[in-house]
Amino acid sequence: MIRFARPSSWALVAVIGFVALSGCADKPAATPPAKPVAQVVERAERPAAAPAAADTKPADTKPADTKPSAEAAAADAATSIASLVEKLAATTASNDRVLVIDEIGAIGQNSRPALDALLAAFADEEPRVRWHAARAVGLIGEDARSAVPKLLQLLADPDPLVVTQAAAAIARIREDDGREVIPEADAALYAAAIEPLGRTAVHADPRARRASVRALRVLTPSLEALAPIVSRHLADADPTVVIGALHTLADMGDDSVPFLLEAMKDPKARYWAEVALAELGPDAEPAVAALSEFVSNGEAEDRLQAMLTLAAIGDKASSAGPALVKALESGDTALQLPAAFALGKVKADGADEALAKAAAADEPFLAAVAAWALARIHPNDAALVEQALARLRKGLANPDADARQAAVTGLSSLADGMPPADREALAGEFVTLLTDGDPEVGRAAGAALIRLGPAAMQAIRAKLADPGVRVQLMEVIAALGATAKPAVGELVTALGDEKVRGEATVALAAIGTDAAEAAPALAALLADEKAEPGLRYAAAYALGRIGPAAVAAEPLLRGLAESDDEMMATVAVWATLRIKPGDASLFESAIPRLRRALRDDSELVRLEAAVSLGDIGPAAASAIPILELVSEDDPVKQVRQAAAEALPKIRAK
Repeated sequence: MIRFARPSSWALVAVIGFVALSGCADKPAATPPAKPVAQVVERAERPAAAPAAADTKPADTKPADTKPSAEAAAADAATSIASLVEKLAATTASNDRVLVIDEIGAIGQNSRPALDALLAAFADEEPRVRWHAARAVGLIGEDARSAVPKLLQLLADPDPLVVTQAAAAIARIREDDGREVIPEADAALYAAAIEPLGRTAVHADPRARRASVRALRVLTPSLEALAPIVSRHLADADPTVVIGALHTLADMGDDSVPFLLEAMKDPKARYWAEVALAELGPDAEPAVAALSEFVSNGEAEDRLQAMLTLAAIGDKASSAGPALVKALESGDTALQLPAAFALGKVKADGADEALAKAAAADEPFLAAVAAWALARIHPNDAALVEQALARLRKGLANPDADARQAAVTGLSSLADGMPPADREALAGEFVTLLTDGDPEVGRAAGAALIRLGPAAMQAIRAKLADPGVRVQLMEVIAALGATAKPAVGELVTALGDEKVRGEATVALAAIGTDAAEAAPALAALLADEKAEPGLRYAAAYALGRIGPAAVAAEPLLRGLAESDDEMMATVAVWATLRIKPGDASLFESAIPRLRRALRDDSELVRLEAAVSLGDIGPAAASAIPILELVSEDDPVKQVRQAAAEALPKIRAK
């Protein structure tokens, strides 16, 4: 059965990121979607040779043995590198080795004399040392091209960060090689990297996939030439990996469309390519013609997914109207529902007659979807909109769970045109469906409440004390964030209920600065040493989200920042920085913890850590390598954006 697509905002924060943090180990990593983010690719910064100083003395008074400043800079760099190489050889502690390697990397192209020492570090047993070494090799640029074979070997490393930085280093080396004519030996060196990078493009880790695809783009500028390479590996990969690889491509924006179009040619990869194109939405417009062809002539599963993908593309797929109308009129019940849905989403011209006929059909689910599609195409036709609303309201009581879910989503998508009172009444109906016997219907109802926004608050507040639905409502509030400010009073009351105070704490954290009145109750919860650790972590996080208005809790948090509990110390130091931003006395303990947090599984933890490091500014320079990695290859756009915005703040002089 066709299911209306639920909005991505139904990524409810069941457990706030810092609560989920399990120790900030060296490992990779939701907030509601933010504004679209362009891909950020940080080029290695290279220190230019110092310009010659202006000579204000007569020529004959200038000391004869004074070196030009560029030569002096080169000599100083050589001395510095030699010293760092010796220091690296004498250092055994992994943290210290990482710091030395980063010092070498900061020198940039002039660190070529350290290349052998960096390559030797590829064999270090500590993954952090290996990936920092790979990064430093990439920062040397084209002068490190002899290291490409060693970097290719690192693509098989068991640690995904090592793989990621190895691929990124290959890209940096090739990108820096600006020679108009590449000698045959070097051209062969670069060519030999394409196939291994193609394999890594279907790596299980999304960061490794992103870095590999970007490296392939640098090595082979033609997307059309790259597409068959990636497609071949997609076809041979485990199906559980294929979807992740295609999602990574989709996440990289409209530049990935040629890859996905090529993948559609292979029956093994076609379905997943269509799913990935659906995630691109309007950016997948170049695929409309191919998708229309599959609607008309593909296998049943391909036809269904092609229609859903066209629906995700929306208005830009209106040219697919004839193919969708043909599917609606085919009499094939498996195709009629998705066809009617897609026609409404693309707002196709020339579909009125077919949709009107379907809206009069005996099958109530199809009739409701068709009526909804007509209302979508003609939003100013009051009669059509009213007919759709009436049919969809009846669908809320349909014994078929798919029909109820579709009715919920269809109603919420038409709610913008309703009078405020009707929107509020609709929210009340959605609240009752949160506990529907089918979990998908409940999730659709939650998504609908989120979509209604402020219009849903009255219905939410009225039921917040209802044990049967309050947990779900608090999850909805967490997704609504600051919009849910009117419910702060009820949430403060809920902090006193042991059964839901965790959910209430999460919801207050999501509301953020507008939840200032909850600060005393949250501080009391944090101070309760008998409370569950996870609950205290959440309370600390919520206080940090409230910010300066929670200043009364700052002494308590500052004390907990020295806790033997690594988790508590991390959350407390982060929260204290949010309450007293710029407090330099916290930097020494905060920066290492925040660096580790950038490698956490929770995207919210990584996001908050990146923002906090940016707020610290130049004092957080030691976090630049991991922030660069996160800005380029984190699987979540908002996290990449936060890291990219933090870097110039830290580099500022």
